[in-house]
Amino acid sequence: MRAQKLLLAGAGASGVLTVVAVVAAVLHWWWLVVLAGMLLVSAALLVALDADRRVRELRTFVRAQVAAIDTTGGRAAPSTEDVVGTVRVLQAQYTGRLDRLQDTVEQALRRRDDRG
Repeated sequence: MRAQKLLLAGAGASGVLTVVAVVAAVLHWWWLVVLAGMLLVSAALLVALDADRRVRELRTFVRAQVAAIDTTGGRAAPSTEDVVGTVRVLQAQYTGRLDRLQDTVEQALRRRDDRG
């Protein structure tokens, strides 16, 4: 809600300054035109600086939050024996599958030779 009110106030102030600059230009009061223009440009600069500051703060906040994430999920890191054991199990499963495939192919070839 506060941000919305601030946005409305900024839009209102820039509208008033624009009207002042236009009226001053019609009346040939160039010092007032320059003053209104400088106030508009200064306000835009302040908004840009504030946005840059907020982005920098957000970056450091996000980096700190990402660094604080526990990627292990509360588990201990696997030891070398765990990794080696897992690899051996996978090798045994793969070898078993290859052996079954070879047996199936040989049976199919024998059946084909018997028929033909």
